[in-house]
Amino acid sequence: MPRLILGVRRIKKLYLCLILANLISCGGGSSSSSVLPVIDLGDALPDISTYPDVSWESYVPADVNVSKDGIDRALDYAFETGRNTQGVVIIRHGVIIGERYADGESQDSLATSWSTGKSFASALIGIALDHGFINSIDFPAETYLAPWINTDKSEISIRAILEMRSGLKEAENGDASIYAGGIDGDQLAYALARTPETSPRTDNWAYQNADSMLLAGILEESTGQSVLDFADINLFSKIGMQADWWTDEHGHALTYCCLDTTTRDFARFGLLYARNGRWLGEQIISENWIQESTTVPEGTNNPGYALQWRIEPSKGYFWASGLNKNNIYVFQDQDLVVVRNSTYKKVGSSSVRTGNNYHQTLPPLSWSDSEFLSYITDAINN
Repeated sequence: MPRLILGVRRIKKLYLCLILANLISCGGGSSSSSVLPVIDLGDALPDISTYPDVSWESYVPADVNVSKDGIDRALDYAFETGRNTQGVVIIRHGVIIGERYADGESQDSLATSWSTGKSFASALIGIALDHGFINSIDFPAETYLAPWINTDKSEISIRAILEMRSGLKEAENGDASIYAGGIDGDQLAYALARTPETSPRTDNWAYQNADSMLLAGILEESTGQSVLDFADINLFSKIGMQADWWTDEHGHALTYCCLDTTTRDFARFGLLYARNGRWLGEQIISENWIQESTTVPEGTNNPGYALQWRIEPSKGYFWASGLNKNNIYVFQDQDLVVVRNSTYKKVGSSSVRTGNNYHQTLPPLSWSDSEFLSYITDAINN
């Protein structure tokens, strides 16, 4: 059964009774009384101002105007044989209305982000910008990437990198090979060593992990901290999230991927974006950055990619997209967040990416975002 606040639904009803008279038992004389009407404050149900505390609260879908049947159908879809789903969490109005895990897994099981980590890196760039560590994303990236100073890469801006329009040629061994270790275990050096192929921010959009890896160097240089330390102080601790961000052998966070946390904690990040960067009374990320980073730039030949986020405007959501459908879907207009994670096994003894330490996930044999999400969105009554 769903767990409600303090174990039961808190029904707040106030019954006020005021008697304005001398009680007969206290003396003679005439008496009169006035009784105020009952004031019914109604159910204390979650709304757009509700946030999780240390733990999440669970409500039945009907409490947030959602049909239980639709939620059940979405969960059943996600856990059909061959989907290889480890966990799904569905959040509306800041509470859990649907949650399920594979056999042997639970709300405490670690999942991994794969490329969903790119959206976290984008958030950190926005925070660094908000705090003045970065002056402008239109500044040349060489401002924070010393090996590029006075080279043929001096025209590449931070914005171009975020948009996947750096114009840099794919690494000689292929973009995916960055995960194999980079240059002597230095994946940032691998990303920096590429050569220009086209002018930055032209029509030649190209999705490259190596572009996103450059964000690690920009964040390290601009903030003077490791990516994980900066994230812990300015993001994770603010929203009650705990996460482990993998690094290369030189300590550079893999900002193109590889952030491990629970499915519930991925949902915290989604809720932060659903609420335009606000958590309780604090603006963690500026609303301007939330909007800019989730809006497809003008002039790009790719209609569905913003600043490390994927966009589906016709269907009313944007999402952080990871390999094997490790995704965070955000529907701002509906105050709705959906997280789906694939089965995950961490191989090795540490979170330093070497030959003996790596991620192992299983892809769904078949999957349709449209079908999965439609069960949920069609269940929303208002």
